Amino acid sequence: MKKIFSHSLITGLLCYLAPNVVAANHGSYHNPLRATLSVDNVPDFLLALVDLVFLVGTPIIVIFIIYAGFLFVTGGDNETKVAKAKFVLMWTLIGAMVLLGAKAIALAIEGTILSLA
Repeated sequence: MKKIFSHSLITGLLCYLAPNVVAANHGSYHNPLRATLSVDNVPDFLLALVDLVFLVGTPIIVIFIIYAGFLFVTGGDNETKVAKAKFVLMWTLIGAMVLLGAKAIALAIEGTILSLA
């Protein structure tokens, strides 16, 4: 089972990262991890920070969703394992909503500040 889980995890990460690697050759790809950080105003800094958190948080959320699914499958009839899987899935989805909410709030603040200027 550990072998299946590790192969699923590696495959999922490769599927997530492959578009970024392919798009890296084109000029339209923006890498938020680049260390230049030439931010001139607060909205750009806020968006750069949220983009970085989003970039790091998204694979973590995907990994925990896969982990929760693994717990559901291996739980079977065991109520404690199924309860743990539900707990992990619930908090993973709450974390995903917080991450998406942070992105939405950052975009709203950027729009407000730019409309005032």
